[in-house]
Amino acid sequence: MNITEDILLKLKSCPLLKKNRVTALGFAGMDAKKRSMSILNTKGELVADEHIDGGCDMQYPFVLLFRSLATDTAGKLADQKLIDDVADWLTAPENLPSIEGIYVQEIERADPCTLISEDDAGADYQGSFTLKYYKEG
Repeated sequence: MNITEDILLKLKSCPLLKKNRVTALGFAGMDAKKRSMSILNTKGELVADEHIDGGCDMQYPFVLLFRSLATDTAGKLADQKLIDDVADWLTAPENLPSIEGIYVQEIERADPCTLISEDDAGADYQGSFTLKYYKEG
C-alpha cells in the first residue's frame, strides 16, 4: 500500500488537468518550466482512534502543490481558481481513491489553496489535505 501513489493515480484521472494543460504530475518536486502538480506527504500516517477490534481510524496528511507559469494578475487568478477546482474535485466522494487494504472515508481540505511564492517565471500554489481512512487490525 502506497497512499501517495494511489492519490496520484486518482489525480491523473482529473479532467481539469488535461483541460488546463497541466503537463507534469508527480511526487514532491515540480518542474519549474512546466505547468505541474505534485503531492507531498507531510507527516506520515497518524492514528486518530483505535478500536477494540484492533482496527484504527487513520489520517494521512498531504499537500497538493501547483506550479503555474502565469506571471500576470489574470493568469495567476485563473490558476488560483484551477487549484481550487482540482481540490474540490479531489475531495468529492465520487473521486476518492481506491486503496488496497483500507477503507477510504474522505479527503478533507485542511486549508484553502493559496499562492505561496512567485518569481519571474511563474507562481507556486499549495493546499493542505487529510485523507481519512479505516484500517482493520
